[in-house]
Amino acid sequence: MKHQVISTSSVGSYYGAVAPAFDDSLVRQQLADLPALLSVDKVERLSQGADYVVKLPLPTKTGVQIIAVKIFKRQSRVKDWYDRKNGSKAERSYRAAIYLQEHDIGTPAPVAWLDRWENDRLLESYYLCLYEPAICFRDALSDIYYNQRDNEPLMNLLFAVAPAIRAMHDAGFMHGDMGNQNILLPRNPDGSWGKPQLIDLNRCTIQTQPLDDKQRAFDLSRIILPGAYLKIFKFIYCHHEDIPASLDKWEQKFRRRFEWHTRSRKYRHPLRHWRNRHKKLTKPIYPSGQNIWLWDEKSAQPMTVLERREKNRHRDIKYVIKTAWQSLMAMRQIFKLYRQILEESYQRPISMAGRIGVALHPKSEYIKQELELLNQLGNPPVLIRFCHHETPADWEKAIALVEHLHQQGAEIMVAFLQDRRAVLEPGSWAHFLETVISAIADKVAHIEITHAFNRVKWGVWSAQEYAQLMQPAFAIQDKYPQIKLTGPACIDFEYHPTIAALKSLPADRRLNALSHLLYVDRRGAPEHKQGRFSTLEKCALLKALAQWSDRCDDKVIVSEVNWPVKYTGIWSPIGCPYEAPKWRREEPGETEDDYTNYMLRYLAIALCSGHVEQVFWWRLSAHGYGLVDDLDSFRVRPAFSALAVFLKLIGNSKYIKKRATAPSVYMFDFESESQHITMVWQISCARCNYTLPKADRILDSQGNEVESAQPSPAPLYLITNINR
Repeated sequence: MKHQVISTSSVGSYYGAVAPAFDDSLVRQQLADLPALLSVDKVERLSQGADYVVKLPLPTKTGVQIIAVKIFKRQSRVKDWYDRKNGSKAERSYRAAIYLQEHDIGTPAPVAWLDRWENDRLLESYYLCLYEPAICFRDALSDIYYNQRDNEPLMNLLFAVAPAIRAMHDAGFMHGDMGNQNILLPRNPDGSWGKPQLIDLNRCTIQTQPLDDKQRAFDLSRIILPGAYLKIFKFIYCHHEDIPASLDKWEQKFRRRFEWHTRSRKYRHPLRHWRNRHKKLTKPIYPSGQNIWLWDEKSAQPMTVLERREKNRHRDIKYVIKTAWQSLMAMRQIFKLYRQILEESYQRPISMAGRIGVALHPKSEYIKQELELLNQLGNPPVLIRFCHHETPADWEKAIALVEHLHQQGAEIMVAFLQDRRAVLEPGSWAHFLETVISAIADKVAHIEITHAFNRVKWGVWSAQEYAQLMQPAFAIQDKYPQIKLTGPACIDFEYHPTIAALKSLPADRRLNALSHLLYVDRRGAPEHKQGRFSTLEKCALLKALAQWSDRCDDKVIVSEVNWPVKYTGIWSPIGCPYEAPKWRREEPGETEDDYTNYMLRYLAIALCSGHVEQVFWWRLSAHGYGLVDDLDSFRVRPAFSALAVFLKLIGNSKYIKKRATAPSVYMFDFESESQHITMVWQISCARCNYTLPKADRILDSQGNEVESAQPSPAPLYLITNINR
């Protein structure tokens, strides 16, 4: 660090400097006898270790100031020789603080640095600054991981800290020890984070130009965050643009080196490790990576916390191998059933009554509006979620909604969502299930236990943990035998975890339905294929799995599906919790019109195939993916109107057959007491000049009558009156 022009002087037996704002006779008099000042009763020790910090009151001519004093230990002769030439740690800290203040970078205001030398040995060394009554970044993170368990406060932290680090680096200042504990976070009067204050500055490097990528990376590699959030931190640091490849490469290299350095400490300092082996904290500063679970209310899901390498570090290889083996052993029988079921697609008449439901959001600010909207849909079946991470007061609101809907005669399915704490604290999970189920057992049709366990962000890392979560549910079923349990509610086209989950259940237990969160292709149409599997084939394979298993009945419920809506940013399931540069460029999701068309086509394919008993749309109201935009005064989207028309025309009809058509055209026949309805669409937008059957009238998906039309991606309804 280059020496700045700072006025130095003697203060009693010490040599150093006093900042002009504090340089008065009263302060100098006290600093001249610093050991006496440090021995008063009001001194409070703030940190441990050889170099430690204390807090104490310092009377000045303008009033008493609370200051922090960093007390540096005695050093080796070699380090004293180095400090004689380059300045002591105290002096370097003081000069660094002055530099940061000059460049409007946050750091506690420096008060003084004081050294006492004798025969070229540094006997005493102190750095004094104003005490900053603030939590450090490390402790703020710890509180979020253990207590708040919420994405929003973590994102607020990143938005506060990352720009401050960037400004420091752009000012030519390299901290050199940028640990989370060295970033203080004061609060503004409104409770938001103030300007971060950087401390422990004695390892810094100062230069006249901004840091290069290698220097920046060294500092950033000391920031400890889970991998997914570290990536977001770096995006914010880079002014929300792509992370330069050089910066990313060096940061990862330095991080791996620092991780190795940390892990090897017990080998490099065996005596220290041996002496401290019994000094274990009651709990670690941070939870293990696999135990960090953060909820995001905007998208109503937990966040991906770990990057792939971190996930693999925590995976149980025995579970992975066992799952693969179970799937391999089951594959032949399942695919034999699948081929039979697929051939039977669309072949039998189906009553459409009660097949389509929507999920409600049991929050006070939603209930009134959503009940009105539900009535506009004709009061179809509903799904209501209960979340373990929420409070008993939240559960009571949802219970009250169930009771209200039951009194109105609604068919209700409920879903119980776990968090990581549900696995770690089985008693809490059992209490949650008992509290809610005992209140609603006679009011609901199905109860889904656990949610998307094949995504570790939901807090479950194996089928064994899934089975553990199911145990109290089965015990409650013994008490309330009328309840019908479903599961294992895996998500997406990943059926091998479903096999493993069913295999993990007790042999004498049987689920009343196989429920699944069947998202077909979140960036495309329901007819699009992954390999050989479109919506139809995926439903058939799921039906085959239900028939194959002796742990569930032959009944499939799709308990969650939607498409993300384009231009909804961090409220979108694929945009949360941060819009990376790639997502801003590509704007993922579907337009409201495409969302509408895909929904209608998905419902017709899944239900008319005969492979799925019910489909629940997630969710009635949600900005990023709902039928209604809750952020726009509950604006009804085209999908809501289209579903209302679909349910009015087809909701109580009987599916008759699927007509033979060109491969790109779909045509389904339905009958009610007074009408014959043909639902028709074409996958592509290309004009096909397809001759539609004659009808008394033709309605578009919004219920508007049209004179004549050709099949298009937007379904049409051809309606002919039946003379009885």
